[in-house]
Amino acid sequence: MQITEFHTVFPDLLHIFSERNLLHFTDLEYCDSVENQWLRQWVESLERISWRAYEQSDFVGFVSAHLVEKHKTASITIVVLEQFQHKGYGESMLKYALTCLFAMGYVRIEAQICTENNASVQLFESLDFTCEGRLRKNFLIDGILRDSFLYAKIAESNENKS
Repeated sequence: MQITEFHTVFPDLLHIFSERNLLHFTDLEYCDSVENQWLRQWVESLERISWRAYEQSDFVGFVSAHLVEKHKTASITIVVLEQFQHKGYGESMLKYALTCLFAMGYVRIEAQICTENNASVQLFESLDFTCEGRLRKNFLIDGILRDSFLYAKIAESNENKS
């Protein structure tokens, strides 16, 4: 699998942003054009770093982090196309992002995961993320406010520091 950083919209992104079922547990907006203004702003934000993954020439998905430099925190979003789910691609992508973010000096990597998203909960727990709590009624899905878990992983060099 090849993983590369990106900062501009590319056509394969629409495989994710135009599939409502893939966006179901995210805060990402539906988009069906590479010209979509929201998509461009999201991808090109200076407060975001994103990586795309390919298996041979097939687009697998992406992992992206909203960066809060002041607090050395990055908030992760990961989306994997359905045909590549449950095959280790998400784990590889997330490991890659963690390595990069920690190397960049970020100390805290976090993710908010809908309590109903069992696959993501399992993925983050398998990589030693800690569930720090439950956020009540903060994910609007299908018109219903749902709870989420807040997961975080702290850089090992900072694990025991207060």
